[in-house]
Amino acid sequence: MKCSWKEKERVTQATSLTGSGKPWSMLALRKQMKVRTLTITALLMAMVTIVTMYIAFPIFQGYLNLGDVMVMGMAVLLPLPLTPLAGVASMLADLLLGYGVYAPFTLVIKALEALLIGLWVHNHKNKTVPFYVYLAGGLWMALAYGLTDVILADNLGVFFLSFGYNALQGIVCALIAFPLFRKLRVFRDKI
Repeated sequence: MKCSWKEKERVTQATSLTGSGKPWSMLALRKQMKVRTLTITALLMAMVTIVTMYIAFPIFQGYLNLGDVMVMGMAVLLPLPLTPLAGVASMLADLLLGYGVYAPFTLVIKALEALLIGLWVHNHKNKTVPFYVYLAGGLWMALAYGLTDVILADNLGVFFLSFGYNALQGIVCALIAFPLFRKLRVFRDKI
């Protein structure tokens, strides 16, 4: 049986990936999936940082942004162990925008927000993510930033103002994420 040069090249590449001499073995497929997962994770992290930085509205000491939409998206689209990387991407945006004092808090807050949503997704694999899951993530973020502002300002009165505008951000982001990632969740199994 004759093979085209393209088919021979594919078999050679698969064989060299595995080192086993067996084309298209499970090891080759696993390596390919790892590269795909790594690439998609990096792209989503870049999107979190970019959306946080460039779709933002400065107010008071911080800013309102739509970065939480992408944080919620990472929670829905990525495997559970990778969801906290949303915190790293959000922290990077804080550092690049000059809000370094918030960076360590952002790392923890956004990582836990993504993990909270990701746990629900992981435990309900075949179900559509309901709106209240996104809302819970957004409200967690608002509560945590309210407490962060109390710590940084050393003033309990700051909590209500901070919680208010962060809750607005969380609700708006949940309203956007719910319809957006409803259809994209089918791609999660391919990552």
